[in-house]
Amino acid sequence: MTAATLQQRINAIKWCHPLELGGIQTRPQWHVRRRFARRLKFLQIPEDLTGKTVLDIGAWDGFFSFECERRGASRVLAIDTFSWDTYGKEGFLLAHEMLHSRVEHLHCAAEDIDVELGRFDLVLFLGVFYHLRSPISVLERIRAVTAGTMICETHALVPAFHEHYPLVSFFPGDGLEAGLPYEFCSLPTMESLKQMMRAAGFTKIDVKHTPSMRWLKKIKAAVTTRPESGRAIVHAS
Repeated sequence: MTAATLQQRINAIKWCHPLELGGIQTRPQWHVRRRFARRLKFLQIPEDLTGKTVLDIGAWDGFFSFECERRGASRVLAIDTFSWDTYGKEGFLLAHEMLHSRVEHLHCAAEDIDVELGRFDLVLFLGVFYHLRSPISVLERIRAVTAGTMICETHALVPAFHEHYPLVSFFPGDGLEAGLPYEFCSLPTMESLKQMMRAAGFTKIDVKHTPSMRWLKKIKAAVTTRPESGRAIVHAS
């Protein structure tokens, strides 16, 4: 494939992830590449995954799937429905082709995860939790296929008060909610997130990152009477 042809194929795709394919960046913007580099740092995915099996839930373009393969994972299974149905799977498939990847891929929703997929040493559950209408049932399904550690990244609720109470906000999701620009559905406080994971059968909960600028968000929530949110990362096993 010539560089010109590759560039044309890349330009025809709506990309979420910054991947380098044949020397061409799918998202060349410096702030996008920095954001994903920071995410990798905060997620604390093991540098050496030699011989490990990985499940990537909500893989989209496959940024984290291919990264786990690069780190030596013996099997990586990428699953998705929302992004592949909404924006297409062409980005993932082009990256898979150009990287000569062995990552397996399956059209499967988080709500349909089953032990028939196998059991995995590492499960990546990144940017999916807050899209779910019934997160606890999905966590139970994930627990059944987790042989080692699940890494969960989600938006967490930052209310003005009662932050340490297990609260969960609910919106219809999929863009149906009033007054929100994104398809948020379930936003838990950190306490709620931890208790849900325990209820689903995870016994070790290790919080790696909590919403940034928390006190500023709490003040804003008090003034506007509307809770804020921020990214959280939890390792559970």
